[in-house]
Amino acid sequence: MTNPSPDAELAEALSTLRAHFEVPDVDAARQRELLAAFDQHWARPASFSGRLSWAISTASLVVVAVALNWMVVSSPGQAHREPAAEIVDLSGFVPWPGAAAWPPFESGALVRVNLPISELPSLGLTTPPSPAPVVQADVIVGQDGFARAVRLVQQ
Repeated sequence: MTNPSPDAELAEALSTLRAHFEVPDVDAARQRELLAAFDQHWARPASFSGRLSWAISTASLVVVAVALNWMVVSSPGQAHREPAAEIVDLSGFVPWPGAAAWPPFESGALVRVNLPISELPSLGLTTPPSPAPVVQADVIVGQDGFARAVRLVQQ
């Protein structure tokens, strides 16, 4: 006993379905009218007003993106400080930059990672006197997957 192929089963199901429905007979003139209307609709070039609305929408999005970027860069809590003047206690956790804007911390996990030394100033940490290109750090990751605080591992 051989199993019919899925194509044969589909063809049989479609022919059974076709037998249950009566398809109205459409004359050739009506078909030509419908095809001509379809072609006319889709062959129509884009109007100037349509292109203008796309240009205005794109320009608006660019303005909003630039404004949001400017707000983030120039926010009052982000005062620019010299790294040499900054004293950070390496034994304690330092808040992750921008973590205050995220949802409240409910639960999390402590994850040990290797951080490149070049990234430490952007996290508010001073670089330790070490010839290694990376240092170990503990990162507290919140329930939402965002980092909340970081500290360097004392070795």
